[in-house]
Amino acid sequence: MIKKSISLSIVCCLFSPAYSAEITIEPNSNYFENWRFSAFEPAGQGLYYYDGSGNRGPNSLPSGGGQNSGTLDGRAISWTVPEQDAARITAGVFTSNYNTFGTNLPAGIFGPNPTPRPGQGFLNRGNGQFSSATPFPLGTTLFFQDVDSSETAAYRFYDCAGNIIDAGDFDFLKISTINTPNHSIQGTTPNRYWNIVTTVAGNDPNTVNGISIRSPSVCRIDIQGTRPGTGGSINYFLGAPPNVVPTAVPTISGTTQVGATIAGTYTYSDNESDIENPAETTYKFVISSNAAIANSAEGTTVASGTTGGASGSVPYTLQSGDLNLYIYYCVIPAAQTGASPGVEVCTAASGPITDKPIPPTPTTPTAVPTLGAWGLISISSILAGFGLMRSRRRSA
Repeated sequence: MIKKSISLSIVCCLFSPAYSAEITIEPNSNYFENWRFSAFEPAGQGLYYYDGSGNRGPNSLPSGGGQNSGTLDGRAISWTVPEQDAARITAGVFTSNYNTFGTNLPAGIFGPNPTPRPGQGFLNRGNGQFSSATPFPLGTTLFFQDVDSSETAAYRFYDCAGNIIDAGDFDFLKISTINTPNHSIQGTTPNRYWNIVTTVAGNDPNTVNGISIRSPSVCRIDIQGTRPGTGGSINYFLGAPPNVVPTAVPTISGTTQVGATIAGTYTYSDNESDIENPAETTYKFVISSNAAIANSAEGTTVASGTTGGASGSVPYTLQSGDLNLYIYYCVIPAAQTGASPGVEVCTAASGPITDKPIPPTPTTPTAVPTLGAWGLISISSILAGFGLMRSRRRSA
């Protein structure tokens, strides 16, 4: 994740399509501190694929095309110049005397590190490409250096299945302080691509700029160069910002009452799209008398283990010992590749935990007096006597 001092200019003009941002790299920003850059092994066919005069020779492009294997922060990448009918094309990789990372650079953009010398491919006209079997890390940047007189180039981006990716929201990095090429988005959504055109009448002194990928799915970058004259070339290399650890956002759901079962869940994210490692992502249910904690060490762990992945949930049944305390769900996310594990994150407090409700005590109903058999006979006789007396009085 890039968190450096930069200058952003949102570009939107009448005659050119808009793009996400133009990022001007400021002096003393340490913008490229700890970045990783492409490295290439020397090609078996030598320095040049074509000899600059359109002739196949010992340093020319082999039949079927030429390819150089390289790495970007341990990831296998390739620089390829396909077989093509491109007389007088100049293309290849530098096998020695690598160029430094541009000229006319702002001071203080690499931190305490020296100016890097990335492994570079080069192309004056025709087609070339960078590729990887897996997507490039988010923020990977295509750098182009030494854009001389009459040179132009178009850059298209593809996923691993060969589908074009819309580049309309990719960022332009303005790095060198002079000779920034004209740059614009061409085409229409969802097939937009980048185009650069030199602003230099003669030779450029190896100034450098770049385009940052803002899609997690790019596996291939196609370069199409044009140059009316022979010789010369634009130099290309890749760079990726420091890999950052994954993050998690945990939550608790359920009733915070002794005997109730609550559930811990979380969302997982990674800036470089590194996939979660469910077997190494861990959780803790933590209780504390404090209404806020910074991490699990500030409370008492009552349950812990591996989560099994962000798609599931972890249950916990509240115990009598948790009464009147707060409970938290804390997660440390882990990735299968890249920087890992992440930093532990705990939920806000849930609770305090209440006791089970006490059911009401049942009351014994008051007994209603009843008459036995002899009582009923006696009262019946009395009532009968009263009735006989009343009947005689009426007769009299």
